[in-house]
Formats: sequence, structure tokens, C-alpha cells
Amino acid sequence: MYLQEIHITITEREKTDHNTCRLELSENTIKSFELWTQKLGPSVVGTYCNSLESLAIIKENCPNIEALKLQFAESLAPEQLLPYSLRENFKFLQQLSFFQTSSIYDACVSEFLADRALKDLEFYSCHSVTGLCFNTINLSYLKTLKIDFCRQMEPKCILSLIDRLGELTTLKLACITYEILEEMQLVLDKMPKLEWLELYDDLRMSCHSSKPLSRLTRLKHLKISCQLGDCDVEAVTRCCPELTTLDLPDCQGMTSDSVEHICRHLGARLTWLSLGAFYEAEDDDVLALVRGCPELTFLFVGGTGCLTPALPARAAAARRDASPGRRLLLDLACTNLTDDCYLVGTSVLWGGA
Repeated sequence: MYLQEIHITITEREKTDHNTCRLELSENTIKSFELWTQKLGPSVVGTYCNSLESLAIIKENCPNIEALKLQFAESLAPEQLLPYSLRENFKFLQQLSFFQTSSIYDACVSEFLADRALKDLEFYSCHSVTGLCFNTINLSYLKTLKIDFCRQMEPKCILSLIDRLGELTTLKLACITYEILEEMQLVLDKMPKLEWLELYDDLRMSCHSSKPLSRLTRLKHLKISCQLGDCDVEAVTRCCPELTTLDLPDCQGMTSDSVEHICRHLGARLTWLSLGAFYEAEDDDVLALVRGCPELTFLFVGGTGCLTPALPARAAAARRDASPGRRLLLDLACTNLTDDCYLVGTSVLWGGA
């Protein structure tokens, strides 16, 4: 009776939130899952499925699904998804994720989505999807697009989308074709409503121009792995004043001037900051960030070999002065201070009691 009165999300992972029921689907539990959803299916608003059998059960018993994650292991033909097409089913579905479905092809995606205009669409580890499906699916109301670890995505398919993504507020392109990431930098300003942006790969990207990025004045979260220089950091931090989380994995082109720009333009609201490969960073740079960004709860500075053993204690004192009682996780794990001969506690919580 209690479960009938709340919204339920079915997840395959240990992490759960309030009002979330965790259930793993397998050959041994499919009958139980079918009986369970016959009783409580209308309360389920989010779920995942890993087979056509479980998808059929969800279609039959869970009419109010809003978020669906598909992660099929078996190879599927488009006609196999025809009975579950969004043209006739899952009327309330707004969020769809293709997750670790290496057997899913563009034709299958197109067949399943039909002409439904979704708000959130995600592809993760879909090694057979090239992006041709974007030529047929409806993107008119799309707010969130995430493409992660899909190496077969073709640049012409993704870059041709830009003019259709003007309403996008969240974009993540990660670990995909290098050319896409390089070219996307130049057209970011065609998505002026972006608030959350991640554009990165393990390979180093050069920054062709920071102007399109700096025109995203609504940005609140940014992770970008292209190598920004001091002028780029100045432009982005000045023109994107709403940023509260900033992740720059490749800071080898930055100096202390970038630290000054970050503190001046974002210091009042920045809560999370990560600066990787910041080879020029010294004690004074870390201290400036601790003092200049009093709202920070996490600070990572990596790559430098110029820090001294005195820094942890000095940073702790600076934190107490700048923001007494607030906790900060300072992570210096990828620096010369990771050597055991230095002080223990290069990654510690400071502030609090």
C-alpha cells in the first residue's frame, strides 16, 4: 500500500536515492519482476531493461514510465523493436538512454524513437551507432544530449545537428571522434541556452578560439579538455559569470594570471574547481584559490612539481581565515607532495570543527 503512493525508479546499481526501489533483472528474477510490476507497475516512473522480454513486461505493466534505460546484450534487428516503438507506447517517456548496447544500430534507434520528441537523450558505449539516426529522429524539444564513449560517431552526423539544438541546456560529448571535439569548439555559441557543458577526451585538444565558449553566458558547469591559455581563461570566466563548477583537465598553458582571473570573476560563487596538468602552479597559486574562492567545497590542483611541504598547513590556515567553519577537500594527489617523504595529508578535509 505504501509503495502504491510513491514514485518508483528501478536501477541496476548500488546507488539509490529516496523513493527508489533497487531491483536486478536476470533470468532468475524475470518472473518475480513480472508479478511485482503487475501490482506496482503504475507507480514506476523510471527503469532500465536488458532484454526484449523485460521490455515487453515494462510496456505491459508500467504505463507511466518517464525515464528508460536500454542496455541490450543481444544483437537486435529494427523489426524486433517495432512492437515497442515510441509511436504507440510509453506515452509519458521524456528521458531515454542507450547504455552499453554495442548491438544497437542506427536503424534500431530510429525505429524505436519513431517521431517522439524527447527532452533527454543519451548514448553511452554504443559502438555501433554512427549518428545517422539523427537524420530521422525528432530533436525539436531536446534539452539534454549526452554522447559518451561512442567511437563510431561520424563527425558529419554530429556537426550537422548543431542548427537543430538551439534549445539544448545540457551537452556532453566525451571520448568520441577527435574531429568532433575539435570542430564543436567553434560552434558552441549556436547553443546559447547551454547551462551544463562537458567536452573532453583523453587526447589533448588545442583551443582554436575561446570566443564561442565565452558567449555561453548561462553556463553553470563546464568541463573542457582543450588547452586554455591565460587570455582564454580570462574571457570565459568574465563572460560566463554563472559558473559554479569548473573542470579544466589540461592547464599546461596557464600561469598565475589564470588563477587571478578565476578568483576575480568566479570567486564569489565557485563551489567545485579542478585544474589538471597545471605545471606552473606554486604554493601561492593554491593559497590564492583557497582565499579567493570561499564557497569551494572541492579543489584539485595537479601536475605541478613546485609545491612545498608547508603548503597543507598554510592552506588550512588560509581556509579558516577565508571561510571559517566550511569544509574543503583539497586534493594535491598528482603533485610532488604525493611522495611519502612529505607531510601526510595531501588530500584532507579542512574547516569544520
